[in-house]
Amino acid sequence: MKNPIALALSVALLSLGCGDKTEAERRTFAVTMTATAPTAPNEYGWTVTPEAARLSVGSVRFFEGRVLLSRRFDWYSLIGGTANAHPGHYVPGDALGEVLTPQTVDLLAGGNLGEANAVTGSYGSLELTLVTPTAATDAQNLLGGHHAHVRGTATHTSGATVRFDAVVDLPKAIEGVRFERDLQQEAGHVRIAVDLGTWMDRIDFATASLPDAAGVSTFPAGSQAQNGLVRGVEDTSAYVVTWVEGAAQ
Repeated sequence: MKNPIALALSVALLSLGCGDKTEAERRTFAVTMTATAPTAPNEYGWTVTPEAARLSVGSVRFFEGRVLLSRRFDWYSLIGGTANAHPGHYVPGDALGEVLTPQTVDLLAGGNLGEANAVTGSYGSLELTLVTPTAATDAQNLLGGHHAHVRGTATHTSGATVRFDAVVDLPKAIEGVRFERDLQQEAGHVRIAVDLGTWMDRIDFATASLPDAAGVSTFPAGSQAQNGLVRGVEDTSAYVVTWVEGAAQ
């Protein structure tokens, strides 16, 4: 069965061939992805210097629905975390565009996810899906079969230092990422900047494993460090989406 989101976009595109051009027109635009490094210590006092950050991206889909932010109770605040803003009432609405080419992205270097097959209209949000990499998308097995990988060094205000290497797998898509733009036929591309500071903000690196023979720690399943990283990767505010005028570089 065809994916319902892809079907909705196909219907929107096919409708253009029936003489209805007042609502939307066909167009394409490039979608790029990069990262921004942490600029301040996280909430546990750790300053993180990323050395590698990679994502296995399966699809990016654009919708008309806008994201309404709300503050709701966060159980994480009970164990020392900070309650954060979350998407409130969110209805994706009509699909307006999509990029469906799976690939591994080196976030520190940046990369092009491909051309979105899209229509003009009022954009409000996007959905990012992470997938298990394959030999074709990750020939060097840099992700080790996982959705996301990050490696680096964390230094605490006390002077403690942790070299870490961690991975994440998300069971569902990252939905309701804000992207508000009335998009017509102007030249430009979409840039998704992954805020690694948000990825790292909830992690107490003191809860990582003891270092191995190479001096590198991992995040054991169920540990505060692993849970904090998962929450950072799935946080929609970690993905800052902007429209950049002109052709993609």
